[in-house]
Amino acid sequence: MIRIIDRYLLRAFFANYLLALFVLISLYVVLDLFVNLDEFTEGSKPILQVITNIGSYYFFQVPLYFSQLSGVITLFAACGTLARLHRNNEVIAVLASGTSVFRLATPLIVAGLAVNGLLVLDQEFLLPSIAPKLARSRDDVEGARVYEIWCVRDGENRLFNARQFSPKEQGVRGLIVLETSEDPRQKGRLRDVIIADRAQWNADRLGWDLQGHSLRMRTDSGGLSEPGKDVALEPEAIRFYPGALSPDDLLLRRQRQWINNLSLTQLDQLQASGEVPVTKVIQVKHGRYTLPIANMIFLLMGMPFFLNRAPERILNQAAKALVTCAVAFVITFIGQQMVGAAETSTLLAALPAWLPIFVFGPIAVVLLDGVKT
Repeated sequence: MIRIIDRYLLRAFFANYLLALFVLISLYVVLDLFVNLDEFTEGSKPILQVITNIGSYYFFQVPLYFSQLSGVITLFAACGTLARLHRNNEVIAVLASGTSVFRLATPLIVAGLAVNGLLVLDQEFLLPSIAPKLARSRDDVEGARVYEIWCVRDGENRLFNARQFSPKEQGVRGLIVLETSEDPRQKGRLRDVIIADRAQWNADRLGWDLQGHSLRMRTDSGGLSEPGKDVALEPEAIRFYPGALSPDDLLLRRQRQWINNLSLTQLDQLQASGEVPVTKVIQVKHGRYTLPIANMIFLLMGMPFFLNRAPERILNQAAKALVTCAVAFVITFIGQQMVGAAETSTLLAALPAWLPIFVFGPIAVVLLDGVKT
């Protein structure tokens, strides 16, 4: 049953949460813009276009920044709420009524779990839906730049190549697709070659409309069986290529950390396809599993500094909480970066993501146990 004290604490928590959300993300945006402003102004663009590009770029970056700062935001909101109670001597009044300080922490912990649910929704639904927008560079927000595409896997047995790829026009020039044999005995051997002067993405048919000179050339044997043997190619006119990669996928794969913005379902599909090393997928998947847990552990590590029954200087307690949680955040970040370094074992590759939880979980329990109620 929700009591008056619970409603009071929850109102204060969510007010502090919104304030911390606005301040921290705004600070993130301002610092990033200050460091990278020159990239937005490259090419002598009109001032109105620069402002539009900045707004468009950071509008889609906000969900990504939220996923990175969610644990800090929750920690600030909970500790700020408890610090306010101490400053107003409300903790003494609660203790005088026979209520434990852990009773004060309970609604804040529940609220922390709820906002961690927002993090999961952000990572599993929102970020994958805007992943192509996140792949844009600061100096090409409009997508006007033309790129080369070489040897990008398109399905299980195809390599997609293009001399020019335009994200803005959703098309390519100089298309070359290499198809290898599906026969297990000739795995990896060339079977077909598709070439086209131009190709335009067809969203309705989920493939590429081939334009200009376009041919499919089949080998006479369905694969190269003898090294050094000349290959006889049989040309065949073709006007459509049912590729698995859309222009958004091609743009996304140009980003260094593109798999970080995929959902767990997409990561499972990617791991099954073998398009990227398994350890890279493990890095993202186990980081996704551990992040909400780590956020709650950091919350439990920071709150005990504000649950003391004896009046203490709030700034001193805040400094202790800041140092303790900052060290934990840094070690966790290093652990997330180390995941996937071990190429030989899936278990060893996943261990660094879970190590901060094994280390800081007991520390959080010790800190909570040391609270005098």
